[in-house]
This record gives sequence, C-alpha cells and structure tokens, in this order.
Amino acid sequence: VVRGLIAIKDCKTERILINLALVCVISSGDLLIGVYLVVLSVYDSVIFGKQFCSNQAEWLTSTACSVLGVLSTLGSQLSLFTMTVLSSIRVYGLACNKTMKSSRINKTSVIKTSISVTGIVAISLTTAILPLMPHLEDYFVQGMYYD
Repeated sequence: VVRGLIAIKDCKTERILINLALVCVISSGDLLIGVYLVVLSVYDSVIFGKQFCSNQAEWLTSTACSVLGVLSTLGSQLSLFTMTVLSSIRVYGLACNKTMKSSRINKTSVIKTSISVTGIVAISLTTAILPLMPHLEDYFVQGMYYD
C-alpha cells in the first residue's frame, strides 16, 4: 500500500494514475482482511482458547465482534468494488475499440480518480456499517437462541 502511494506521486500519465490508485485500494482492502484474520486468530487461540463454546453468546454480542465484522466486510467490499471498476474500465476500452491515450496528468484526471476512489470507499463503508443500524438489524441478523 505504501509503495503504491509513493508510486502514485511519481505518475506521469493518466492511465498509470488510475491503475495505481485502484490497485492501492485493492491492496488496502486485502490489508484490512489480513488484519481481521490476525485479530480473529488471536481472539480464537489466546483470549478464548478452548472456552469459545461457553463464551459464544458473549463474543457474538460484543463490540469486538461487530468491529471485526465491519473490518472484514469493508475489506472485501473495497476489493470487490475496485476490481469491478477496474474491469469495467478495461471492458470499455475493448468495447469501444479505443486505446487509452497516455495523456499527461492534469487536474481533471486527478479529480476523476479521487472521485472514483472516494465513491468506492463510501459505498464499501456504507455496506459494512449498514447491518449495525438498530432499525435495520432484523434484516441482517436472523436471531440468536441460547438455552
């Protein structure tokens, strides 16, 4: 992610700027998934250990579980939406039989790239946080029953 951000600063053409920005978003999503998996494994092996079954209700209703759910969903949605946009750009180039001109970076290309990245992040964040809204909770959670 850091390497990609540094490379964006040195971009010379619009095509490279768009591709690098979208690849940075994909790698950020993958990083979030990696953080999620590490934290989840720490909870599973260190914090709960062999006592998970007896603490399952506590875990599923905890803030930590909700935060990890948002982290996981955000990471996967970032990757998904970004790959969709990147694929759409490439399909458009093939369908219109156009080659993207290697034009120099200008203010318009930076604005278009920023809007695309911001839109992807906003949609992904909304998708990740929406299930936590109290009035929408019943649509996303089927319920938990414990004896």
